[in-house]
Amino acid sequence: MQEKKKKIKILFILSIILLIGILFLGVIYINKNIPKNKIYQLKNKTYYEVNLKPNNYFFNDKLKANNYYIANSIKNIDIYFDYYLKNKTKKNINYSYNITATIKSYADNGTKLIWTKDFDLKNINNINEKEIKINGNYKLDYQYYVNYVKSFQEYYNIKTENYLYVKLNIKINNKNNPCVILTIPISENIIEITMKEENTFLENNKQNIDLKKIIVIIILAITTIFLVSKILFNKNNEKAILKAYQDIIIITQNKPNINSDNIIYLTSLKDLISIAVNNNSHIFNYQNNYYTIIDNIYYIYNLKKTI
Repeated sequence: MQEKKKKIKILFILSIILLIGILFLGVIYINKNIPKNKIYQLKNKTYYEVNLKPNNYFFNDKLKANNYYIANSIKNIDIYFDYYLKNKTKKNINYSYNITATIKSYADNGTKLIWTKDFDLKNINNINEKEIKINGNYKLDYQYYVNYVKSFQEYYNIKTENYLYVKLNIKINNKNNPCVILTIPISENIIEITMKEENTFLENNKQNIDLKKIIVIIILAITTIFLVSKILFNKNNEKAILKAYQDIIIITQNKPNINSDNIIYLTSLKDLISIAVNNNSHIFNYQNNYYTIIDNIYYIYNLKKTI
């Protein structure tokens, strides 16, 4: 019997460990795969247009984005920054932003960076509002950067592969957040301008599933399992005890006539049996109550209700 009980307890403990493992794996899966709530609402409509030098070949002096362009025909590039970020929690956002242009020159077919030059185009500092609004345009003098690179190449008498990176960077709560990056080739006859959006800040500030609540739920679940198991084990123990001592238990249909002055309530069936055995007394069973009488004192055990 004892060995059987040990096996049941071991199986129960292993079941709890398995359940906890499944719950944690479930939390990890949910956290990775279920869409997270966005704290911030973003609308980014940044775009650009290319202005051409006077010529006899193009009917329009302005070309839309996402085309190929003849480098020598470009006068300047209009970049329209239209960036909007709103905090759904209605808390203020502390931010600064800047627009920079960076020349990078590479050797060995663009595999080795040998020179870089930064240009600050615009700086706005320390704004504290519930939303970020950046709306305006910047006219980029493309030929200025072309000439800058030519000067560098002539000075060192080398050929390089060159790119101009125009970046809108927003510092939110003292953390840099590159938002828009335009990559513009330099020193090529035909160029393609690419624009890339980065949302690192948004990705890092999505509201994860509330792990604290899940941990509380897991703890409650484990506590409930523990309490239920304890009750079940107690029930099994009680049944085993009652079966072992059934020769001293008398079932009665009559409610004993007792008063509150001579009652002692017990919380353990073992204690009741111990008292009865030590005093060579019987245990009476009335409905859900087990009791014994020693020197006119009623010792009663009942977890559900009393007499």
